[in-house]
Amino acid sequence: MSDTTAACLTGEWTIHAIAQHREAMLALVNEGIVAFDASGITDMDTAGLQLLFSAQRSVAQLGQELLLVHPSAAVKGLLQAYGLDMTLQPVSLEEALS
Repeated sequence: MSDTTAACLTGEWTIHAIAQHREAMLALVNEGIVAFDASGITDMDTAGLQLLFSAQRSVAQLGQELLLVHPSAAVKGLLQAYGLDMTLQPVSLEEALS
């Protein structure tokens, strides 16, 4: 995917802030963005996790795979806590852009 751009995800991805991220994430997926740099996510709970998996389903419907680049410790910790770290497996930026 040489034309892939990684969109930067930032801030708190918790129940208190997820509504502001939902529309932006939907717009990015609709633009064809499938790689997301999650290094800027400072906190995440199950609401944030649900949004990531919703985006993953939307990307899959387009016949592509959602790529999670450089997940922050908050993202990695939540994925591991739920045993989902292999379902939404992180990739390097180089892998995402190749």
